[in-house]
Amino acid sequence: MATIVSESTTESTPAPIVTTDKCLIRAYALSDAQALADAGNHPEIVAYMRDTFPNPYTLESANFWIDFALKMDPMVNFVICTLDGTPAGGIGLKPQNDVDSRNWELGYWVAMDHWGKGVATSAAKAFSLWAFKQFPDLLRIEAGVFSDNTGSMKVLERIGFTKEGVKRRAIYKKGKIMDLAIYGLLREEAERLG
Repeated sequence: MATIVSESTTESTPAPIVTTDKCLIRAYALSDAQALADAGNHPEIVAYMRDTFPNPYTLESANFWIDFALKMDPMVNFVICTLDGTPAGGIGLKPQNDVDSRNWELGYWVAMDHWGKGVATSAAKAFSLWAFKQFPDLLRIEAGVFSDNTGSMKVLERIGFTKEGVKRRAIYKKGKIMDLAIYGLLREEAERLG
């Protein structure tokens, strides 16, 4: 069960917005940059990320992202940490606009050291529930998953997302063409999960 927290405990490390039995999610801190650069600078991570995720993922890349995330209003991008506070990935929402303005896209990544330990599943579920509570106008959260990324598909299916369709041959990444699976979670489905 996730605990939602809203007040900061120290100036240097923000308080978690969500704590689960596997991880905590909090706002980025400048001190997270080196750990995130080390965690994100692997071809296995980059393989399933959009091209806006830099490769190589350098300290400069991490600092740029942290600055960007902290300046967003509303803040919708956060760091996933182990329970001892070590940065282990990122999670966030991409608000849409126009007629899609109440449908936001979920994105996340977890350091390879934490694959297969339930961290991504725990973080994605708790964060999705937090998002629906935090943003009352949000109707649905969707996620696009590259067809080769079976691990992420399993994460989404475990937490109640429904595979709604496949955009055939929609992704071109490093010389490879892939399908894009579209997953969605409606507010009322999240309420049943929570």
